[in-house]
Amino acid sequence: MIASDILTIPSQGQTLYGKRVSSLIRDDVKVYADGTVTGTFKHVTGYTGFNGEDPGEQEGYFFPFRLAKTGTTMTFKKNGVPGKTDIAWEADNLFRVTASDTFEVEVDGSSVVTFNFS
Repeated sequence: MIASDILTIPSQGQTLYGKRVSSLIRDDVKVYADGTVTGTFKHVTGYTGFNGEDPGEQEGYFFPFRLAKTGTTMTFKKNGVPGKTDIAWEADNLFRVTASDTFEVEVDGSSVVTFNFS
């Protein structure tokens, strides 16, 4: 498993962006040291808390995580391509994922973890 000083999976009872974690994933979701993510993801529809502007991003599978590695800024790369860059650091985060995705998380310019959902 990945070290808890890097990240943790929020508890099933926690709410992220208007959804309970138990509505997104089952409690069997795990992240291994190499970034591989396993477990059961629930198909979600109408999730406006994720992206209220784009209905196409309100449906799918979502991965909640809490960063323990603190900093000032974060950058998220999806499949090697920067998406959100130099955004304010937040502990609680959420990715919309498919089975072929990888997501890299950088904190203050240093890579913290690369999630692999295949």
